[in-house]
Amino acid sequence: MRAYLLIVLAAAACGDNSAGDDQPVDPSGAAAYRGYAAVQDELYAKFVADGQPFELFDYLGTNGDDLSKLVGRPDGFGAGFEPGATTPNAMNVLVWRMMLRAFAHDLAASCPQSSLTPVSLEADALSATAQPVVLGVCAWPASDQAVGAAWDYVVGVRAPAASRAAFIQMVHGLATSETPNDGIADLWTAALLHPSFLLEQ
Repeated sequence: MRAYLLIVLAAAACGDNSAGDDQPVDPSGAAAYRGYAAVQDELYAKFVADGQPFELFDYLGTNGDDLSKLVGRPDGFGAGFEPGATTPNAMNVLVWRMMLRAFAHDLAASCPQSSLTPVSLEADALSATAQPVVLGVCAWPASDQAVGAAWDYVVGVRAPAASRAAFIQMVHGLATSETPNDGIADLWTAALLHPSFLLEQ
């Protein structure tokens, strides 16, 4: 199911660009990740309260320092990173999924009724702007308004309008087939792994 929903979202990202030049660019044409620093900084700015520690590679366990270099985490003083790290391949797509799935798990764990244990980001470390969005999808099944707000918060105007509608429709499917813990984590995973968020435009 999870692989299917990511394929659906990726396909939707490529549609509905016919309305004019002001439409978002199809991100799959770039075929390059934004890079570790860009994603880390955006997640920190959106989701983490000021002064709270947060490092995306912590979600990779004891080898996170090394594994994160495969997705373009700068080495040393930021002078360089592994060649080809921003070009999608079998290894770095797995590393991205491991990190962002674990981060999505922590967002789901922030729900008051959740039985999940946070991996790295505690519920009280969420920023004031993220809290209402994260808590908005906790009532499961989440309303279309809450799901749309989660999409807007992560992806925003980067993606074509059709992608937002496809995302909401996908969550309808999750609501009928998954528990709240799994469904909410899958909701966040799908948004974070969407090409419009993860790839350069």
